[in-house]
Amino acid sequence: MSFSAAAAAWFALAAPVSPAGCASSDGIEIGPRLAQWVEKRQAKCQQLRPYEGTFLEKQILAFEKAERPSITRLNLLGLYPRLESVDHRSQYAPGLRLWQPDLGGSRLDLSGSAFWSFQGYQYYDAQVGAVPHHGQAFPLLATKNDDVFELANVRSDANAPYMLYGSFLYRWAPKYDYFGIGPDSREEDQADFRLQETLYEGVAGYRVLPRLTLSGRFGLDSFSIGEGTDDELPAIDAVFPPETVPGLAEQPDFVRYGAAAIFDSRDFAENPHRGAVLAATWQRYDQRGGGDDQSFNQLAADVRLYLTLGSRQRVLALRGYASQDDPADGARVPFYLLSYLGSSHTLRAFASQRFRGERLALAQAEYRWEASPVIELAAFVDSGAVAATRDDSLGSFRTDGGIGLRVKSHEATLLRFDFAWGSEGGSFLFRFSPVF
Repeated sequence: MSFSAAAAAWFALAAPVSPAGCASSDGIEIGPRLAQWVEKRQAKCQQLRPYEGTFLEKQILAFEKAERPSITRLNLLGLYPRLESVDHRSQYAPGLRLWQPDLGGSRLDLSGSAFWSFQGYQYYDAQVGAVPHHGQAFPLLATKNDDVFELANVRSDANAPYMLYGSFLYRWAPKYDYFGIGPDSREEDQADFRLQETLYEGVAGYRVLPRLTLSGRFGLDSFSIGEGTDDELPAIDAVFPPETVPGLAEQPDFVRYGAAAIFDSRDFAENPHRGAVLAATWQRYDQRGGGDDQSFNQLAADVRLYLTLGSRQRVLALRGYASQDDPADGARVPFYLLSYLGSSHTLRAFASQRFRGERLALAQAEYRWEASPVIELAAFVDSGAVAATRDDSLGSFRTDGGIGLRVKSHEATLLRFDFAWGSEGGSFLFRFSPVF
């Protein structure tokens, strides 16, 4: 084949394009053999169709693009199946979330949850009224009780600048840990107890500035403490004299009320890459039924910063948290309402609720790198300390570190795997929520 013939064939097959997108040999003189090749190429080109991936390929592509998997949108009459970790040591709890926003075109929303874990934990809640939310997305209501502030503040992207709703919560936790009070509690003194909580509450709030919400709440909170169901751990009163455990002998009902100020500039609440949250809360627990030996105030501040390092794929996340309980003169804060460290959100290498006290300080840092839109790698450090009473100084800071892997969508963390190690050993955590 001469060079000119080869060049003509290449030009016929590659350069001229017909309206259908196929090569054309119009106006080009080529030999009969090359003409056959061109005709075959054109016939094949006419039959080409865009490739349609299989169902599995489409789901993988959705993950690669950090799109929310379609299974999370499956629901029946507003009931969404979910798998959560709803409490300390609860492991995995299957259940349902109810979400009916803007009923009948009104501002009335209906939200609720029902979970039952494989460890026997139960969690139920419901909210009725103007519940803050963005579009049709779920409201940001926390199921766990280790957050300093409720995440249901009125964000700048919410449908309305206010919230006003009634709330109900029921929690049954058959296995909670207790190691004693203060920084000198010992790992070998671990005991367990059962906790039952019922809360009726009204919540109101308004976004006074584009990113600042002021809110208040008022409700009735009741507790019941009993013997835990962990056969490998002793009961509290078998390890600790009952008179040293405030609130063990009697659990009164509390009238609970308080106020909060929350500044929130995060780009996405559940997958932030930049912005900050600054929250300050005050809550009052007033003992009912006479007496004041367990009434107290609780003050807390939470600061969370998210700094982009050069690109959106690299984020430095920082958190500082402090709280103080102020009981009335001669009163003691019930042990089950004391602030604590040790969980998948605080000191991750330490046992659940490892350190309890009336004063607490915590600092956390995470370097987060998005290896792909759906996969994030992390390295982290946690450090915190407690004091037994408000008049004591903080004990020695306990520190842990570790690495993590997260599966994410564009707007939320779907799965979180953390491995942490500290002075009392290591811990592997699998959760369905971000750390902070």
